[in-house]
Amino acid sequence: MSVEQRRLGPFVLQERLGEGGMGTVFRATHAESRRAVAIKVLSAKAAGSKRIVARFARELEILKALKHPHIVRCYGGGRQGNDIYLVMELVTGGSLAGLIKRRGRLPWEAVIDYGLQICEGLAYAHDWGVIHRDLTPANLLLTEDGQIKIADFGIARVQYGKRLTAAKHTLGTVAYMSPEQIRGEPPVSHRTDLYTLGCVLFELLTGKLPFNPDSTAQMLFQHLEEPAPRVASLVLDCPVWLDLLIGQLLEKDPLRRPHDAAAVAQALGEARQKAATGAGVAGQAAEGRPSKIRVPREKAETQEVRKLLGRKKKRKKDTAPFYERAWFLAACLVLVVGAAAWSLWPPGEAELYAKAERLMASEDQVKWKQARDSYLEPLLKRFPESEHAPQARAWIDQIEMAGAEKRLAAHEKFGKYDTEGERLYADARRYEQFGDRVTALEKYQSIPQLIQAEGKERPFVKLAERRARELLAQTDELGDRLALIEARLDDADRLDSEGKRMDARKIWNSIVTLYGDNRELQPQVERAQQRLSGEEPATAPGTETGEPE
Repeated sequence: MSVEQRRLGPFVLQERLGEGGMGTVFRATHAESRRAVAIKVLSAKAAGSKRIVARFARELEILKALKHPHIVRCYGGGRQGNDIYLVMELVTGGSLAGLIKRRGRLPWEAVIDYGLQICEGLAYAHDWGVIHRDLTPANLLLTEDGQIKIADFGIARVQYGKRLTAAKHTLGTVAYMSPEQIRGEPPVSHRTDLYTLGCVLFELLTGKLPFNPDSTAQMLFQHLEEPAPRVASLVLDCPVWLDLLIGQLLEKDPLRRPHDAAAVAQALGEARQKAATGAGVAGQAAEGRPSKIRVPREKAETQEVRKLLGRKKKRKKDTAPFYERAWFLAACLVLVVGAAAWSLWPPGEAELYAKAERLMASEDQVKWKQARDSYLEPLLKRFPESEHAPQARAWIDQIEMAGAEKRLAAHEKFGKYDTEGERLYADARRYEQFGDRVTALEKYQSIPQLIQAEGKERPFVKLAERRARELLAQTDELGDRLALIEARLDDADRLDSEGKRMDARKIWNSIVTLYGDNRELQPQVERAQQRLSGEEPATAPGTETGEPE
């Protein structure tokens, strides 16, 4: 698109904001509302590739679905002539890449703050089944007041969607690429984004990438095989807890990384709290509290710490009294720490339950996940026969069901489902949304009979049981299925006569789709099919021949 072309749809284009392999981003203004936006226009070369156009279209669908304070909003998109574009929220504070270029490494306090915001946006995207796959500082935008906005989902993978990347094909920015992205196995997952997040946090803290060799091939090899350097070896004021967390994020094996973005957020909060209070590893152990940060105990770790501290100087002969000598003071410290650890046992059953109860009283699902990971699962593991165990299991089901409903909302847009239970539950929902609660109830009730409530299927089985109970409580209001369909057919004919053909077609299509294989309702299905094909009803609506008497 030429620079001289200043208009695209209802938008007036202004200066370029950036340019990449897939297209160019412009600042633009809506001609009527004067609202400032950013418009991403697919390049002419990219527009000739069906695969890239498909990715661009999917980015539009993903961004329209993701509505979160830390994700760039998408308002829509379109096509004008040969130009394909999408309209996005305008973020004017630059990016983390620009911030690093201007300032070099950032204070660890600022890095934790940025990390927490990124984790919030990632956790939300991952709940929708969206893996970013290119979480670089250039794609982490800043508002004027310093808030993070995750941008550029152009190569994101939707776990339930159609694959747009061939197996074993590598996509992403090499400097931030996880080992599984490079190998193509195991498949990328939400933990892939956590590795990239580790690279970003490393760069923010040190001003350098974890790996910075002379060639791309060497960088790929280092991501695959070489351990990343410790942040503390480059930045001596980095808190040990933050140093350890980044080492955990940069693990080669995805299963050795934190469980999810919410767990990383909790660990970042712990790191900030521990650093602020001056607490160390021994203090955390003495408190008996769980931590999302693993503390390595290998001999190599001890040796590395010694290297960071430098060589020991040759000591003069110690002539001080024994009670002033280092070994005696160290022994006293060990006794004090041991006594503290002995007196502070891990939280008991009642304490675990009380802490979980407080978190579950919130409507914040991030707190629910914290309750599950930190208190409910430990309670069930340590006290499986506890009087609180049934409620703990019910809360875990509640958390899993809430997450399942979020995923389902995204999956329904694409018609792709992770499990058979999810597909059956979505099918029942379609009947209920159409207004046929009789059929919906039958289908909800059938799910527990067909699917075992285990693993990934359990949330949808529990959702079906819950919805069936709710519909049974409305038994007197469910009404007659035939009368409902006749009424919807009448509604469609009325809408058609009013010139609202598209609304009418939606009803006719729903009847054909939902009841096409129901012999008892064939007259009504045929009537809907006739109306879809443009035929007029043989008689007045509601008086067709062939209806059951």
